[in-house]
Amino acid sequence: MTDLKSLLRVRTGRSFTGVSAIVLTATLDIILLGGFFTWSYVEASQLDGLDARIWKFTDATFCVGILYLMLASRGYALSILGNPVSQLSRLLVNGSILAALEWLALLMLQFAPAFPWPWNGPINIVSGAVVAMCLTRLLIYRGLMSLAERGLIARTVAVVGSGPHGLRLIQSLMQRREAWTRIIGIFDDRHDRAPREVEGYPVAGTVDDLIEYARERRVDEVLVALPWGAEARLLGIVEKLKVIPANVRLAPDVISGYFIDQGFSRVDGMPVYIVYRKPISGWGAMLKRGEDLILGTAIGLVALPLMLLCAIAIKLDSPGPVLFRQNRYGYNNRLIGVYKFRSMYQDRTDRSGSVQTTSDDPRVTRVGRLIRRTSLDELPQILNVLKGDMSLVGPRPHATDTKAAGRLFEEIVREYSARHKVKPGITGWAQVMGWRGETDTEEKIQRRVECDLYYMENWSVFLDIEIMVRTLFVLTGRNVY
Repeated sequence: MTDLKSLLRVRTGRSFTGVSAIVLTATLDIILLGGFFTWSYVEASQLDGLDARIWKFTDATFCVGILYLMLASRGYALSILGNPVSQLSRLLVNGSILAALEWLALLMLQFAPAFPWPWNGPINIVSGAVVAMCLTRLLIYRGLMSLAERGLIARTVAVVGSGPHGLRLIQSLMQRREAWTRIIGIFDDRHDRAPREVEGYPVAGTVDDLIEYARERRVDEVLVALPWGAEARLLGIVEKLKVIPANVRLAPDVISGYFIDQGFSRVDGMPVYIVYRKPISGWGAMLKRGEDLILGTAIGLVALPLMLLCAIAIKLDSPGPVLFRQNRYGYNNRLIGVYKFRSMYQDRTDRSGSVQTTSDDPRVTRVGRLIRRTSLDELPQILNVLKGDMSLVGPRPHATDTKAAGRLFEEIVREYSARHKVKPGITGWAQVMGWRGETDTEEKIQRRVECDLYYMENWSVFLDIEIMVRTLFVLTGRNVY
């Protein structure tokens, strides 16, 4: 066993909690918005009467609105604060929506001409706060990472249990590699059976030793990695640990580790563990359908001239129909006919998707190569959205016989069928994260499914808008052919 005194000499850094990061970020957001609003208020005071009041009112609405939208879109969740791309995209999307609505309101009320637009108008001044918030969040993220890498801040974690459950927990923590997490050691009440170390971390003693350690050093989290079936042993250890001023959590048992963690609920007063939760249901499903109809119609009308040009070019380039309809798996694993502009020669089309399109594929026409490179071939899927077969955003639908490395997708990824719990989308989280194009390796389909499951677990209207905005920047690329 590791000498507990030597463990006490290990430096673990100052305490770090998710609440600290959230409070710091939210406080700076309020300060920045307050400062920019004060500047805007002073500028507005130079105008007369109603113009000044409208300026002040719209900017006040903007400031409150951006805070509300960030809160509603989970912009202050720790998982989002730990991802700078998600932070910036939420800020920019929410800020752009509010700025557009504010300017539209000013135009409709015929107050816009009264403001010195574009250099010193109400929108520009307060929108500057959004840019400042973006820069501040990047600095906070970089600062936390730097302090964590130097060991100056840490979230200290003690693991109870050195058996298979403890090993699996340690491996999972190592895979995530959060810079501020410090595993101080492993403790096991059956010290006579415990190994000297697990995955390089010392087994430092018993649960009593952990309690002694916690009196001298800070412990933020205690993760109990024991089989849930060992009820008496588990309850005894948890009873001992209640004296430690730390979060005490039960790590998932082997069986629960196979499922997406949804926590506990009650059925007729009886506590039950939720294995799967129906995604995007109730009001969320109605909201998403409304989003598809409204935005789908708007996008279809805007894209109609471009779609007509594509249709003419396809017809002139090669004989055959303009549209190509391919069966793909949709909601609840049902087959749906997905529309695309025909990009291959009529006699070489592959309706089952058994042979994936590759770079310089001889089956692709000249116009087809262009519309595939620019993703214009996907535009007819707006018809699927309006019909209700698809959504604007969701997991991409795959053809019936599509394979990766010679194996069907469902044979490679155990969770693959879970993607069919929601409607497929024209674009999705996997696409904007770089996992698009040919799935010629097993890793590519695994990463796609991981992204799809993340989207289903974290869906919101704001996430959909973020994905649609980010899609504009990945319409072309080396993986698109």
